[in-house]
Amino acid sequence: MMPKTGKEARAIGAQRYFTGVACKRGHFSERYRNGGHCVQCDNERIKPKEQRQKAIKNYYKNNADKCIEANKKWKKKSGKGYAYVKISRAKNPSVMHFANAKRHASKMSRTPKWLDSVDCLEIQSIYKYCSALRSVGLDYEVDHIVPLQGNSVSGLHVPWNLQVITAAENSAKGNRI
Repeated sequence: MMPKTGKEARAIGAQRYFTGVACKRGHFSERYRNGGHCVQCDNERIKPKEQRQKAIKNYYKNNADKCIEANKKWKKKSGKGYAYVKISRAKNPSVMHFANAKRHASKMSRTPKWLDSVDCLEIQSIYKYCSALRSVGLDYEVDHIVPLQGNSVSGLHVPWNLQVITAAENSAKGNRI
């Protein structure tokens, strides 16, 4: 049975409750335990991801100077930015070692045992190709098309799941397909 108050929902560990009373917008919908707001109002408020991204791009396009200035102020105020990250990495080598070890372990656990020597050579050649591009000053990285540590799906460390792309593209892609 659905709890009727936020207090009852907390007591039984439920995420939502139903009062039977309309919210201020007239929805007869469940409410969230934390905050007590209407689920339907929340769904209407959140735009689809593509619409949000388009709105952000349009805002930036129309207010580029304002955005750049605000970003400069934020970086100056917070001390963050690439220099901050670089300093943070230098100050915390153990954190970086842990992150690298975790990444390496993930890669090893996602490398299937059935790969033959030809596949392993192909993986090595992809990394050598990327290294050659970097040695001439081009900023390229090897990317897993389906990420090894994805949120919804995890890929394998196999030749057909690798691609050489620019560092900017790889950074923008993140942990997504």
